[in-house]
Amino acid sequence: MKENVGFYTFIIIFILGVFLYIPKIYQGYRTTQQLQENFNRLTLESEELSETLKQLQDQVENFDNLYHIEKFVRNNLDMKKKDEEIYRVIYEEDKN
Repeated sequence: MKENVGFYTFIIIFILGVFLYIPKIYQGYRTTQQLQENFNRLTLESEELSETLKQLQDQVENFDNLYHIEKFVRNNLDMKKKDEEIYRVIYEEDKN
């Protein structure tokens, strides 16, 4: 009889331990999933930024004369020459 009491006590303690640790295990699983999703998103963003960097480096290599430099500065940095007026056309569909 004593052997059965010890065995049942062990089973009850084991079952309680499992039920107490299931939420922690699930929380760890969810955290792992969220970290994997963040990693995938950041990897994709990094690849996009690398492509943008490559395009900008190609543009810089094409800056062999002042025309290309001026065009880049005007279009990307919104700069202008001294005493120069710049007019931009904004279409109705672009406002929305």
